[in-house]
Amino acid sequence: MPSDDTPQSRRTVTMADVAKAAGVSRQLVSLVIRNQGYVAPGKRALVLETAERLGYRRNHLAAGLAGQRTFALGMVTLDIHNQVYADFAEGIARVTAPAGYQLLLAVGGPDEESRRKNIDSLVGLRVDGLLVADHSSAGLEIQELLTSTPCVSLGEVSSSERVDSVAGDDRLGARLATEHLIDQGHRRIAYIAGPVTQQNSARRGGYRHAMFSASLAPFELDGDASEAAGAAALTHMSETGTLPTAVVSYNDSTAIGVLARAQELGLRVPEDLAVTGYDNTRGAGYPGVELTSVDQRSKRIGAEAAALLLERIAQPDKQGRTVVLEPELVVRRSSLRPAT
Repeated sequence: MPSDDTPQSRRTVTMADVAKAAGVSRQLVSLVIRNQGYVAPGKRALVLETAERLGYRRNHLAAGLAGQRTFALGMVTLDIHNQVYADFAEGIARVTAPAGYQLLLAVGGPDEESRRKNIDSLVGLRVDGLLVADHSSAGLEIQELLTSTPCVSLGEVSSSERVDSVAGDDRLGARLATEHLIDQGHRRIAYIAGPVTQQNSARRGGYRHAMFSASLAPFELDGDASEAAGAAALTHMSETGTLPTAVVSYNDSTAIGVLARAQELGLRVPEDLAVTGYDNTRGAGYPGVELTSVDQRSKRIGAEAAALLLERIAQPDKQGRTVVLEPELVVRRSSLRPAT
């Protein structure tokens, strides 16, 4: 039979278990685990050896609650398959990890109910702050869900007075992509939209601005930011005889769908169809893809948002701030008209 001080089951090992196995008080175990106060070296070694043998792991959440801080941050995101959100998280971690914070992730859909559940769950875990990158519609005001939890919005500008925001200039980015295609000689340029969000409205607005400025008629199709939507839009244009010579895509995923369907339809890129994306994900630069794309600087957005959140945790009553980053158009083969 195994001894009593050996893990018997999957039950979480507590400080009381360590104290009992080591033959010391729980208070002494607490001092050792928290590395506070004076404990004789022999006793300290005994407690640490016993804790390791039992598989004890400190409950950081409980310890944080006892000290009114959990050193945990929550991130609400829309799609873990989209590299943009991974880049947001990487930028966030560059700032928060050195400050001792852990990042908890909640993933959901674009609907308001999903946003409410995600925010409620993270607030319920007593995170010290929230980073919201779900691009949900403005119909649900985030402030009402936060209670007193500090919050920063990524990718879209919040209307809440106590919520900071970091976003790219989406209107400018889409305008740069459209103007580039116009400079390449294109006149029939379509825009494949994303979901109904502030971000999509801004990108659509930039596209329209460039088209109207060049006295060109906009041609817009609905989409949902997916590869399937890009493929479906190009199929529709092909079947209805409305194929443009160029496409401005809401994001890189949409553009990849356009490129894949263009190949199936026998359309040459960029000779028959020029394509631009948005986000400048890693795949955009792959050989054979070479997609022109707008770089919104996702990692920097994440880092800036994390810095603002740490400031707001320290000063929760300060007025909300908005940081808007200027995007860059990265030109690749997919949009360059071959020399004649």
